[in-house]
Amino acid sequence: MEQSISNINLSIIISEIFKQNKIQNICICPGSRNTPLNNVFIKDIFFNCSTHIDERSAAFFSLGITKSSLKPTVIITTSGTAVANLMPAIIESDLSTNPLIILTADRPKRLLNTGANQAINQKKIFNSFVRGAIHIENMKLKSLKKIQSDIQNLINKSIGIENQLPPGPIHINIGFDEPLLDKKEPINFKHTIKKQNSTINKKLIIQKYKKPLIICGPLSTDINSKQIIKLSKQLNSPIFAESTSQMRYLKKHKHIFSYYDFYINKLDIQPDCIIRFGKKPISKKLNSFLENFKNKIILISKYSNYNDDAKFIYHDIDENKINIKPNKAWFNKIYQAELSTKKHINKYIEKNIFFEGNIIFSCVSKLKNNDNLFIGNSLPIRNLNKYYPNTNQKINIYCNRGASGIDGIISTALGISYQSKKQRNVLIIGDVSFFYDFSSLLLAKKYSLNLTIIIINNNGGQIFSTLPYKNEINLDPYWTTPVDLDINNITKLYSMNYYRLQTIKNINNKLDNIINKPGANIVEIPCNFSKTSKVEKEIKSKL
Repeated sequence: MEQSISNINLSIIISEIFKQNKIQNICICPGSRNTPLNNVFIKDIFFNCSTHIDERSAAFFSLGITKSSLKPTVIITTSGTAVANLMPAIIESDLSTNPLIILTADRPKRLLNTGANQAINQKKIFNSFVRGAIHIENMKLKSLKKIQSDIQNLINKSIGIENQLPPGPIHINIGFDEPLLDKKEPINFKHTIKKQNSTINKKLIIQKYKKPLIICGPLSTDINSKQIIKLSKQLNSPIFAESTSQMRYLKKHKHIFSYYDFYINKLDIQPDCIIRFGKKPISKKLNSFLENFKNKIILISKYSNYNDDAKFIYHDIDENKINIKPNKAWFNKIYQAELSTKKHINKYIEKNIFFEGNIIFSCVSKLKNNDNLFIGNSLPIRNLNKYYPNTNQKINIYCNRGASGIDGIISTALGISYQSKKQRNVLIIGDVSFFYDFSSLLLAKKYSLNLTIIIINNNGGQIFSTLPYKNEINLDPYWTTPVDLDINNITKLYSMNYYRLQTIKNINNKLDNIINKPGANIVEIPCNFSKTSKVEKEIKSKL
């Protein structure tokens, strides 16, 4: 009779494979069916285990840990709808190319379609959004080496294979039969990590271009900024650095431009080469500009093409073969547009005018070396991109711009705070995003996390007020969806510090001290979007 591997032994094997790969962070959701896994991981001091009552929030929390550590995080759930609740974070992990390991317990196959409790078809539930998936059930000893190999290959895919597949989520689904806590039996088990070989590194040779332009979209914190700045100097090229590129707030440099959103659609320029780093830009105007030069765009990426329509992709640049005579007139034309725009916007910043662009400016200006900033979707990230310039602050920028949803923003920021307990952590978020995910504040209290959440409260999803067809639809309540809850009462529920700042002067005088306070701090900044809209129209009309 073939020897089967018990639930406990299988869980030990999986934990040992993770240990060999130095994967430590485990987010555990409660349940009965995942008991064999939970029991093994929480008893092993190698692993950092956290516990979560909400699978949706837990998955985003895991994503935050991954963003900060740059290593895969594991999330464990029981069977049924608990698994389905992971989907939003898995989609974000996929499109933002962050490694995530989904470890789900399942009911035995024989219980499917029988009316058995909490039994759904989980095997391929995430297949459109994961780098790979396997289902393990009734495992026999003779298949141990194959299962080890399959799991290791999945982990390699999650971490990313250079010149091929970018990092992302993987799914391991395990059918556990009862008794769930069965016997631990002695088995011969040894795991060796075999990493998949990358393909040939394809290097770009730059020799002929006279009007180059460098664009940096969202990038992770391990970006080689020195290489990009060196390239811009060699080419005498402007760098349009998105706020989430890690470039804009790392080093102040003449070649790093920030205000292009105000002039890119007005400036008559025809680049003959556009070198992109990172994902597509946030700026809608910049993306529209890029549409006109599709055949001149070159994407530099460690990985093959993924969720990007760039026609030409190289893995690196051959710095020894750059042969270009710098075009000063080309650079100066764009540089002058940048300078004049900066001078014009500074007038509104220096006058302490209370609108959302200046609120973002004043908040971010209080951040210091190695602070973590998570910027929320919708208006906050767009205003950061438009109004906050290139600085020497050396801050780490995080966001969820894979699918750009507002779900799980607080949870993700809390995951970053969990991994970065000795740093100052700040989240800037809109009011609707806050209300969507505020139940995750329980994690801040549970793990004594340091996070200052700045809520720009313009009473609803006012980004819809910027739509070109806004006058043809009933914005309130079906688009803007104002919530009208008292944020202070929410902070009392979680025993957190609450502050209300209503002027730029308040922000400038008080915010730094608030961020320095340990624990969770909630800062509400109420503002009138009609005032913001009026100021922005004035700024644009005078440019």
